[in-house]
Amino acid sequence: MPRPEITFESPEEETEYAVDALTKAGISQSQFEAVRDLKVNGGAGAAAYSKDMLGLRRWMVQELLAASMSNRQIANVLRLSKETVNGDRKFNRLLYTQEILQNQDTHRARLLKEQMDLKEMALRGFEESKKKKVVVIEEASNGTREIVKIEETAGDPSFLNTAKNSLVEQAKLLGLNEMKPVETQDTSYRKFLQDLSSTIQAEKEASETTERRNNALPVAAQQVAFEPEEEQERIAEAIPLRTISEDDY
Repeated sequence: MPRPEITFESPEEETEYAVDALTKAGISQSQFEAVRDLKVNGGAGAAAYSKDMLGLRRWMVQELLAASMSNRQIANVLRLSKETVNGDRKFNRLLYTQEILQNQDTHRARLLKEQMDLKEMALRGFEESKKKKVVVIEEASNGTREIVKIEETAGDPSFLNTAKNSLVEQAKLLGLNEMKPVETQDTSYRKFLQDLSSTIQAEKEASETTERRNNALPVAAQQVAFEPEEEQERIAEAIPLRTISEDDY
């Protein structure tokens, strides 16, 4: 457990330090004693506090925290439990956070309105810049006269750049630039490109095949008759018979 930032030699010194800090914050002695009383409005403890007294107690807790007193020291001075002091601290922190967020929303809304007004002024200026006044001096019998003509031009592009920058700032304020593209959309787009590439390649190959067929030389087909020759079986030459005599046995 961390040691408190300041220490006191006695409870009286601790109470005197707290009273001095609260007095500088604008809290009177009677208000200090009312919060310390355990029987406020006929009850006992923190449950007996009215709405006004509860707000006063939380204010006092916050001022004593700013005076570098610990939760235990504040609980001793105001005669509260340490849990009650800790609860008041959390409530004050939440209230402070909500106030900051509300101020941020108000500031963001003001900046958004300024950017919207700036965009409208830039668009009006662009429309007005399209109209160019031309003064033509003509000579007449009784002297010269000036003729003013209004001509339509392309307009000043700097007004459009201002309007574009204003839209970019509006998107930043609204958080639109932080939005990430959905992965499924990116995947479907890639698939579309792959299918398109495959289709183009197939059409190209079919066109090349058709072109090769059209440029091929014509060849007349001829019917060839084929008659297989009969293969004659070769008969071995006959060996003359030999007469066997009795002497051969």
